Amino acid sequence: MAQSDRVVALVVAGDDGENRADAFQAQLQTIGAETLRAQSANSTELRSLLKRFAGEAADSRAALVYIDLPIVTFEGRAFVLPSGSELNKATDLFTRSIPLQAFARSSVQAAQGGSVVATVAATQDDLPTDLSLATAAPQPATGSSPILLAAPDAFGPILDILATAAPLDTVELGALLNAMARVEGATLSDVQPRPVFLKQPAVAEEDVEVAAVTPVLKEPASPTDEAETREELEALEQSLSRSAKRSVQRNLRTRGFYRGLVDGSFGPQTRAAISAYQNSRSEEQTGILTRRQLTDLST
Repeated sequence: MAQSDRVVALVVAGDDGENRADAFQAQLQTIGAETLRAQSANSTELRSLLKRFAGEAADSRAALVYIDLPIVTFEGRAFVLPSGSELNKATDLFTRSIPLQAFARSSVQAAQGGSVVATVAATQDDLPTDLSLATAAPQPATGSSPILLAAPDAFGPILDILATAAPLDTVELGALLNAMARVEGATLSDVQPRPVFLKQPAVAEEDVEVAAVTPVLKEPASPTDEAETREELEALEQSLSRSAKRSVQRNLRTRGFYRGLVDGSFGPQTRAAISAYQNSRSEEQTGILTRRQLTDLST
């Protein structure tokens, strides 16, 4: 039942982005990530690798995807163009590309969560009418990890941020993304709902679920962090992977608040356990955890 301490990464690139992908992968390996590489993969190959990666992410602490391929938008949605994709009309996207959100849904399967970092490469051919290269990260989506979208010119500064963090003892993904999002030409779809550690100091076995460490590069909490609306907290909970929800249930059980199945489903027993935990802290009993409660419960 213990959380895996693995960090896994999928690195996807076409011919034009091979050097960028090599550099990004090298830094991820410095952090200690296990990397799965897809170089110039066609649509069938990439879908197969993505399915495999989702399984690896579900057995990991954290997961990250780096994409260096053309990403186009159509009717408000973003699509990744695998190598060899030929588009004669806009609707060819539905059979010859992969939704960008599919990568975000795979990385969020990790116990703590994950993210997608994408460099929007140029296309070899002109795009059909109604299609254009993506210029901004998509809107947040339930059940998906945050997505950082960047132009090729932003890659250098983004790599420098990763390279600066890689040798440190602790690397927290949310803080890393926030720093990358400040680079000109980069945008971020959403903030990380809870700490995700790409690298953390070794801890005793009983503390391996989530180490009690201080994130690096993390920005100070704003005065409104505690004033979260119910809608925000429900969205936070919905963003948690099943593995993360099982971790919450295990920690509630360890503290004597929960006696139900550790199944990753928040039913009446889990709600009652959360309320009891909140009562023990002399806080409002809502049955929905705040960000602070999630963090404290994991330490």
